[in-house]
Amino acid sequence: MKKVATFRCRDLGLECDYEMQAEGEDELMKRVEGHVMNAHEMDVSKEETRNKILSAVR
Repeated sequence: MKKVATFRCRDLGLECDYEMQAEGEDELMKRVEGHVMNAHEMDVSKEETRNKILSAVR
C-alpha cells in the first residue's frame, strides 16, 4: 500500500485553497499539474517547478 501524499498550494506560499491527496507522489503530480498550470501559470515541464511542487508534498 502506497503512502497518501498531500499537496496544498498554500504550502508554496500561494493565496489558493486548492488541496489534493493521492496514493503516492506520481499519482499526486498527475492530479496537481493541471491546476498549477491553469490557475497559477506554472510550467510543470521545468524541473525547477516540479521540484518546487514536490517539496510541498506532505
